[in-house]
Amino acid sequence: MQWQTDSSATSYMSLDTSSGEVLMLINQVINALGEAKTAVTTLEIEKRFNATIKAMALMDSIEEEMKADISENIRNAFSQTSLGIIANITRTNVKNDLTAAREAIAQMVSFRQTWTTLYPAAEEECFALPHSATENQKRSGLYLA
Repeated sequence: MQWQTDSSATSYMSLDTSSGEVLMLINQVINALGEAKTAVTTLEIEKRFNATIKAMALMDSIEEEMKADISENIRNAFSQTSLGIIANITRTNVKNDLTAAREAIAQMVSFRQTWTTLYPAAEEECFALPHSATENQKRSGLYLA
């Protein structure tokens, strides 16, 4: 399932919720899913459990951030997509399912691409604070995926 919505996003300037904050949460979900995928392949049960629980909590945080000022169409599209992602996260944890881990990552990367298309300033805002190149790579959300 690809994350899609119409183009009726709330103007970036009218947001109280920072699109960069949401992007950072998205990146953190991708990181956690990358950790879970690695744990599945190395059969590290505790690491897999912790990573999937972290990803689930971050998904909840994204939804909470979106409740503030993000348009209803975007929230609804994310809610529909998040059900599939959460199902894949659960399968990753319970069944040690590598395919489900990969699918959850792909869904979040798709959501990330859509988010940065809707809010192009989010990338810049996300990386506004000075960090090392390694830290910026980690914050990008794609270093483990």
